Amino acid sequence: MKTSLRSGILASLLLASASLAHSVWVEPGPDGTLVVRFGELDGEVEKSPGHLDSLGTPAGVVLPAAKDAKPLDSQKKSDHYTLGEAKPDQALVAETAFPVMAFEGKPARRPVFYSRWLPSGGDKVAAQPALTLDIVPTGNPGEVRVYFRGKPLPDTKAQLNAPNGSHTPLKTDAEGIVKFTTDEPGRWVLTVPGYSEPLPGFANGQSYAVASHNASLSWVVAKP
Repeated sequence: MKTSLRSGILASLLLASASLAHSVWVEPGPDGTLVVRFGELDGEVEKSPGHLDSLGTPAGVVLPAAKDAKPLDSQKKSDHYTLGEAKPDQALVAETAFPVMAFEGKPARRPVFYSRWLPSGGDKVAAQPALTLDIVPTGNPGEVRVYFRGKPLPDTKAQLNAPNGSHTPLKTDAEGIVKFTTDEPGRWVLTVPGYSEPLPGFANGQSYAVASHNASLSWVVAKP
């Protein structure tokens, strides 16, 4: 009994640590369609069997989305989730969540992940928020606005993750704006991690007191 209990606690801690350090983002997959990844932006992605199995099936939609739009068919593969037949030249948003996490002495929380894919040229077109926490192009290259529940989110930490694995800490200004430069080809991901909100609720039979919102905006800079 004690061994089983210790194993269960260890498994919970491993799941928690994976969620705390990881990101969820969209990128082109091996067959040329868009996929959802879960893992370290500068390292290994999670796989199935493994921590990928704990991530909820993403609900994604191609933009602009009609009011009656249905989520793209998403299937779990060995190291990603599919997003139907969505292609890299299409703008897309997706949402997923991780199991409720509880630490002794701290309120239980539910990590929720929001992802937006930016196609080539998409940074030149102003967009509207479509997710609870969203990183939205303003129409000016190298500039986005972060929204939370439809309103600009000021003075909030962000991070720019470059193709070479480097990370640049950033912060939104008073209007929720983040400015940055991309100086090399490859996949870039801008993240806003761990924005906490007191929001009691239940997920899969487990209660939580805090929602931990995590957003990503990803795109690829082509080689010159």
